[in-house]
Amino acid sequence: MYTYTTVREIADSLNLEILNEGNLDLKIDIPNIYQIGYELVGFLDKDSDELNRYINICSLKESRFMATFSKERKEKVISEYMALGFPALIFSKDAIIAEEFYYYAKKYNKNILLSNEKASVTVRKLKFFLSRALSVEEEYEDYSLMEIHGVGVLMTGYSNARKGVMIELLERGHRMITDKNLIIRRVGENDLLGYNGKKKVKLGHFYLEDIENGSVDVTDHFGVKSTRIEKKINILIVLEEWKEKEFYDRLGLDTQYETFVGEKIQKFVIPVRKGRNLAVIIETAALSFRLKRMGHNTPLEFLNKSQEIIQKKKKEREENMNTNSLAVTKLINEFDLEVKYGRDKVTSTYIKSSNVYRPSLSLIGFFDLIEEVSNIGIQIFSKIEFNFLEKLCPTERINNLKKFLSFDIPIIVLTEDANAPDYFFELVQKSGHILAIAPYKKSSQIIANFNNYLDSFFSETISVHGVLVELFGFGVLLTGKSGIGKSETALELIHRGHRLIADDMVKFYRDTQGDIVGKSAELPFFMEIRGLGIIDIKTLYGMSSVRLSKRLDMIIELKALDNSDYMSAPTTHLYEDVLGKPIKKRILEISSGRNAAAMVEVMVMDYMSGLLGQK
Repeated sequence: MYTYTTVREIADSLNLEILNEGNLDLKIDIPNIYQIGYELVGFLDKDSDELNRYINICSLKESRFMATFSKERKEKVISEYMALGFPALIFSKDAIIAEEFYYYAKKYNKNILLSNEKASVTVRKLKFFLSRALSVEEEYEDYSLMEIHGVGVLMTGYSNARKGVMIELLERGHRMITDKNLIIRRVGENDLLGYNGKKKVKLGHFYLEDIENGSVDVTDHFGVKSTRIEKKINILIVLEEWKEKEFYDRLGLDTQYETFVGEKIQKFVIPVRKGRNLAVIIETAALSFRLKRMGHNTPLEFLNKSQEIIQKKKKEREENMNTNSLAVTKLINEFDLEVKYGRDKVTSTYIKSSNVYRPSLSLIGFFDLIEEVSNIGIQIFSKIEFNFLEKLCPTERINNLKKFLSFDIPIIVLTEDANAPDYFFELVQKSGHILAIAPYKKSSQIIANFNNYLDSFFSETISVHGVLVELFGFGVLLTGKSGIGKSETALELIHRGHRLIADDMVKFYRDTQGDIVGKSAELPFFMEIRGLGIIDIKTLYGMSSVRLSKRLDMIIELKALDNSDYMSAPTTHLYEDVLGKPIKKRILEISSGRNAAAMVEVMVMDYMSGLLGQK
């Protein structure tokens, strides 16, 4: 359906006086108004819709400004402006109308109208008229509309799943506009408004229809706060049955649209499968839309960061011949070290050994051991080392330090109270080494902290396909075949207040206490949801919803339930070896009607009760 109004209809409706009659039957199909401004100083965007398609308004303020122009300037500005394609120019009742407007209106066959109101009142009345005159309505039978986190979410497809998810969304506190009989009205250039076109049996009551050949009175069941009369439409969710060979968007870079009443709405195709909590996924889609409107494009950010990591790793491989190495900058950030010298080298210098030394033998003048080491570790200086140096004769002291600083040391760290002498700083600065000061007074504390960190970093690691989450203080790895619903289950767990450590690929290592610790293999806090693409958990749900690493306590493997298995045998005595340590494992069978997230919580609580000695 296409609609328009004319300049004549506008003049008649708003009782405008026609000062110059051009083509009063010009069709206007955009409900927008433009109050002239930049044009008065000769700045004309000649290709803009404002100056070619919108109704233009001139008030007292603009006309008084033009009255200060010289005759030549006024002639130039008005002639160029009136040559543009806008359908009509309306002056407010108090505006000063220059003679040049009449002259060029006749020359270019322009409509000039005069309002009997001030500009603000004229604009308000004109907007109201245009919004009514240009509104276009169409009816859509098999569509539902809800307000979720302030976002107008249009839903269609897979009827049974749609009815069920609407009930769950209502229980979660969201609001329904209509279940069917949807009327979509275009109320602006890009705005679509949805409402229920069917008259209610009871005034003020809203219904979920076609549920077991009946209907549910939403107002009676969930209260008046669960409904609203109309809502601007922001996104479309299409629910469809899961197809194994179908490609579903996993990044979210290729935005899809569907057209309603001549306007495009962003579309998400969500596959419906057992184990997927559709309510949580749709809520996340609404939050992601709000995030994008705030200028945060998560898929693009993920892609850019991924490319940065690829380039960085490529550079590291070229520089370090594929050896396992730790950038000095990571150590500095981890322990809040204060860099005194060599700040320009911290990102390009790498630690290739987990060893941490106090250079006592080197200061004495014995360098055999340090010469035999291919990858020299971190060197720690405390006040004891400097007290010892003071007992040496100046020549020997300087010679030993120069020899020591000639080796390829990744970083030298001073204790907080080391009180290093000036000659030491001078020699370090000349040698070009990185020198940092730690926020600890005891060298033993620094060595212990560094050793724990470096031993974990340089220890054997494995990467596992799955999702690592923290529930009730326990680290739980969700595994299973691709598409079984690991990420969707984890998403609902996060929605329930639990925390994400890593999605898709989890990197595990054994720490100094022998525990298996998991962290994100690369980019933390991003999650991949089929149909939605990449989402940023930290931004959507807050810092309390994520953590960097967690000890692995339990593995839960998600499996599709065989319909012939009416009874499931308990799987309480299964274990899986991870880096040489047996980890408790349970099997969770997924089927329609079973809430996977709730069952994961129960399994973890059952594990907790076992640790407390309960059977």
